[in-house]
Amino acid sequence: MDENGIRELETRLQKAMLASDVDALDALLADDLSFVDATGKVWSKADDLNAHRYGVQRIEQLDVEEQSVRVYERCAVTVTRVALRGSFGGAPFAGSLRYTRTWCEAADGWRVVAAQCSLIPF
Repeated sequence: MDENGIRELETRLQKAMLASDVDALDALLADDLSFVDATGKVWSKADDLNAHRYGVQRIEQLDVEEQSVRVYERCAVTVTRVALRGSFGGAPFAGSLRYTRTWCEAADGWRVVAAQCSLIPF
């Protein structure tokens, strides 16, 4: 996999997040995913999928402001700054976040195995 391929996977992930497309997210996230949100809470894949499936999390805007990609033999690391707007648990949110994601190659394709996001103060 090269940098362009990882950027394509990132784009697919972002589109799936915007659409709350649980099937697409399921295909892109590793079964043993660990995601640390901006509050420090650790989410599993099931937690993330259920937040989309049941409307707990709705993303209305996700604009990539910058992104770096580093590719290794069977893994890659992306660092992406986004402007994000939506709602969580019915409460609206908006802000800039920086996501760090680790993608790894498995027998059935490339998946996000770990991720973390941080709030970027204005």
